[in-house]
Amino acid sequence: MCAEFVWPDVSVEGIFRKNGNIRRLKEVIEEFERDPGYGDFASDNPVQLAALLKKFFKELPDPLLTFKLHGLFIATQSKLNTPIV
Repeated sequence: MCAEFVWPDVSVEGIFRKNGNIRRLKEVIEEFERDPGYGDFASDNPVQLAALLKKFFKELPDPLLTFKLHGLFIATQSKLNTPIV
């Protein structure tokens, strides 16, 4: 759900580099823990939402892109970048 709010502002410079407001980040996480359906992001800026999304991915028990499949990911990207003759 958070990604829906970040995507329109993904062109904001430094959106994933900046940390956002740590206090607000903790508040939102606590709210999610109380109510998993929480989704009131209208007052949060894109940097804050990106920080929340980064934290979510960082705390996943297993990475989305595993080392086991790393070679396969690289191979698919090289095939996508090969010019079609």
